[in-house]
Amino acid sequence: MSGEERLLTECVLPTPAERDIYRRSEANIRRLSEILPEDLVIDLAREVILRVASKENSLSHISYTVDEEDIKALCLAVVSDDETAGARIISDLRAVGVRPEDIYLRQLAAAARMLGEMWVKDELTFSQVTVGTGRMFAIMRSMRHLFEPSKPAQDKTAIFAAVPGEDHTLGVHMAADFFRKEGWQIALKVGMDHDQLVAEIKQAPTGIVGLSISGEHSIEALSRLVVALRITCPHAKLIVSGSNVEEVEPILSLMGLDVIAASVEDAQEQMTAMWNSD
Repeated sequence: MSGEERLLTECVLPTPAERDIYRRSEANIRRLSEILPEDLVIDLAREVILRVASKENSLSHISYTVDEEDIKALCLAVVSDDETAGARIISDLRAVGVRPEDIYLRQLAAAARMLGEMWVKDELTFSQVTVGTGRMFAIMRSMRHLFEPSKPAQDKTAIFAAVPGEDHTLGVHMAADFFRKEGWQIALKVGMDHDQLVAEIKQAPTGIVGLSISGEHSIEALSRLVVALRITCPHAKLIVSGSNVEEVEPILSLMGLDVIAASVEDAQEQMTAMWNSD
């Protein structure tokens, strides 16, 4: 990539906090892939590739371009034995002033596309792609704070949603009513499939999303949804609550959620604190 092709701004190096988020996210995702069934891990890898790669096609108006060799180098870095090799490439780009949005929406998007192509062509194994998508996801998680909305909503607003395929929605309806009585504006989303729900949340101005589950059977749908939302709506704060949430908390704790609430009252207290801190 030539210097003329880069849109340079003020040099912004990754902070120690960002590096820590990357390390923790990468370790959690690795652990999660060891716990979840292989077919679900494959679905999550595909979800990362699909969601990240889709951003590449939505930004044809941006003049920032990337070289195929640079993208391949990033792909090989994230699947290598060096768990920080890909993150260092991203750090180097930021060090020379490439904007975070260009890294996020061009560099990583192109790398996700190429990673998927290499997987289809059997140039990379399932294990390599799982590692690579996990590290790419961790990089994006570490950059999340750079995409916070500049003008937060004035009123307390949130989306409450049942995860796709969830039949027990009485709890999320009751939670929405409880929060409305406490002065919150709640948009309730139930009965939607995965893509519909992601699209609805993407279009919403709120930065808080409450997701309702009803046990271990919700883990597959929830994990896919969390991955999709972290990529599509990097600024969103994700809260999970529901019946028997304590039983699956060890798995939930690896998903990088902002809040795991054991009760409606717990969720209300933590969401209020979260809102007041913004």
